[in-house]
Amino acid sequence: MINRRTLVAGAVAISTSAGVLARPAAEAKRRAIDAIELPPSFNGLIAFGRRGAIDHVRCVGFEDREAGRAFTPATQIKLGSASKWLTSVAVLRLVEQGRLSLDAPITTYLPSFRRETGDRVLLKHLLSNTSGIPDLLSRQIATEPELRTSTATAAAIVARFGGGDLAFTPGNGWDYAALNWAILADIIERQTGEGLPAIVHGLVFRPLGMRSAGFVQVDQPPLPHLAAAYTEAVPPVRKMAPVPPFLAASGNAASSVGDAMRAAHGIFHGPLLSANSRRELTTVRWPGEEYALGGRVHPVAGEPWAWETGKVGGYRTHIAHRLSRSETVVVFNTTDMTQSVIGGWVEAIARA
Repeated sequence: MINRRTLVAGAVAISTSAGVLARPAAEAKRRAIDAIELPPSFNGLIAFGRRGAIDHVRCVGFEDREAGRAFTPATQIKLGSASKWLTSVAVLRLVEQGRLSLDAPITTYLPSFRRETGDRVLLKHLLSNTSGIPDLLSRQIATEPELRTSTATAAAIVARFGGGDLAFTPGNGWDYAALNWAILADIIERQTGEGLPAIVHGLVFRPLGMRSAGFVQVDQPPLPHLAAAYTEAVPPVRKMAPVPPFLAASGNAASSVGDAMRAAHGIFHGPLLSANSRRELTTVRWPGEEYALGGRVHPVAGEPWAWETGKVGGYRTHIAHRLSRSETVVVFNTTDMTQSVIGGWVEAIARA
C-alpha cells in the first residue's frame, strides 16, 4: 500500500508541452505547490494549469482509503457549491438562446409563484443570492432530515417552500440560500423540458469536453472514480451524506481536476460564452461577499480571479482562475478541512 504522504507515481508533474515547467511563471507555481506543508489530514490534490491543461499536480493519499486506491488526476470529487458556477453558465447559455432573461421577474417562468414576491425577484437575483426569498427549505431540513434523501422535484420543493415574505428588497441584501437554486432548477426544467443534469451536460460539460464530469445523485449513473470523503483520514471515518436531486443546481456536480481546468479555460477564455455573458458572470453583485453570479471574484495582487469554492459532506473544492490570462489553480480535498486554510494555499500559489 502506498504511504499516504507519497506522491502518486506519474502524477507529480504533467507538462502540456516539452520544457513547459522551465518557464518562470509555471516553475514558480510548481515550487509554491510543492512547498506547501500539508497537514496529516490532507487527502487529495493541488494543481496548476494553463489554457485548460494541467502543468503540475501534487496528489496525496487515497481516492478510497479502505480499498487502498490512490488519489490520481483521474479521481472525481463532488464540487459542492462550485456547482452553482456551472449552473450559472448553463443559464447564461439559455439567455443567449433567448429562452431566459436575467432581468425577467421569476413569475415570467413560474406563473404560480407568489406574485407579490415573485414579480419583484429577477432571475439575476437568484443567481447572485440577492433575492430576499427566505430559505424556508434549509430551516425545515434541520427538523425534517428525511428531506436530505427526498426524491421530490424542484417544482414540488418550490411549491412547498417558496411562499415566504421577502426578508429584504431584492438586490439590497445577500443570503446564501439553497432555495434560490431550487427555484432556478425549477425554472430551467420548465423552460427546457429536461432535467437540470441533462441541461448542464448539454450546454456546459459536453461542449467543453468535460468527459468525467457528472452529477452525484440517485437518478444519475454512478461515477467510476468518485473519491470517498471522510471526517478524517486516519482512522477513516466517512462523511458522505446524500444531497437530494432538487439541489442539483447548487451542490451535486462532480469532476476530475482535468475537467475543472477545462471548465475554467473554456468558460472564461473559450467560445462557449459571449463576451457579454462573461461580463455578467464576473460582475460582482454583492461586494461584501465578492459574489457575482454563482461564484466569487477575488482580487489577488491587484488582479481579479474567479474564485469558485465548494463544501459538501467531507468534500472541499477550490477552483481559482486568473481572468486576465488562462491560469488555473485547483485544490481537491476529501477530509473536511477548513476552507479558509485551503483558500490561503490557493492565494499563495496565485501570487507565486
